Amino acid sequence: MNLLDQVTDQLATIELKDDDISEYIAGIVQEDSLEDDEKREAISEFLAETTDKPTGPVINTILEKWKVIQQDLEKAEADRKAKLIEEAQAREKARQAQLEQEAASRRETAKKLTEEERQRRQRLMRQYDRDDDSETVVTNSNDALLQANLNAEKIKQQEQSRRDQMKKQSEEEKERNKMLLKKQREEKEKEREKNKKGTPKKERRRM
Repeated sequence: MNLLDQVTDQLATIELKDDDISEYIAGIVQEDSLEDDEKREAISEFLAETTDKPTGPVINTILEKWKVIQQDLEKAEADRKAKLIEEAQAREKARQAQLEQEAASRRETAKKLTEEERQRRQRLMRQYDRDDDSETVVTNSNDALLQANLNAEKIKQQEQSRRDQMKKQSEEEKERNKMLLKKQREEKEKEREKNKKGTPKKERRRM
């Protein structure tokens, strides 16, 4: 029951049934700037002009009921805030759980990738073993990794040796081409000198 209904019911006990009076008194009761004694005095003076019946008990009851209503409102507001906090905590807990689940999923994925990498290295090791006619038997993942690294290093060295050989051949080819070009230039130069020497003789013959 709200304050206006409470006031209306109490005024009815002293035979006052007027909505305007009930609303006026309810407004005084709800005025936060007034103390209870000030509210009691203001209501008492107002009712003294409208009825000859005792109004003290009615006023006291109205003010007490208003305190109960306020307490109920404060409790409802506190409950609302507590519920909001609880919901926020629940959302945060759910978010944390989701983050943990995602982290676990990433760890599981990484673990699977690591296992796939280990298996891939083992396959490479077996392949290198067949190519080298090796009789080495790998008994665990650490040995597999070591063997794969050794074979990979061997292949790397072979590839580097091949590149060095190709580079050497390319440099030798460039040097040969350079010498050949130089030789061709020298021959052309000799030919030009020869032609220059023969020209004066031809001129003298014409004379």
